[in-house]
Amino acid sequence: MAIIQSERDGVIIFKLEGRIIAPEIEEIIDTVQSVLSQIKDTPKLVFDFKDVTSMDSSGLGSLMKIYSDIHPIGGTIAVINVNKHVKNLIVMARLITVFRNFDSEDEAVWALLNPPSEPSQ
Repeated sequence: MAIIQSERDGVIIFKLEGRIIAPEIEEIIDTVQSVLSQIKDTPKLVFDFKDVTSMDSSGLGSLMKIYSDIHPIGGTIAVINVNKHVKNLIVMARLITVFRNFDSEDEAVWALLNPPSEPSQ
């Protein structure tokens, strides 16, 4: 398992590679926590699953932990290049509405930088 971090316009992108399974998931959590400790703005994270070969429930749990850490402060998570196996896990865990799914990095970055406006009342 490997994780490569980059940044575009304040959106942090994590490219995941290999198998996202226990006990390697600690590397993801540690890497993300390290990045979050340096961010002053509301966290906007993209996880790229293009090179992920498999993921188990502990991998999904690590994403949920990250989400539960950033959601109370307005943070958002997007996922891209999700293969069928990972998407099935997300759907079965009923997290399809928690992790915004996009087809490309460009779409995800744009969507996180341009959230839908609240309807006026």
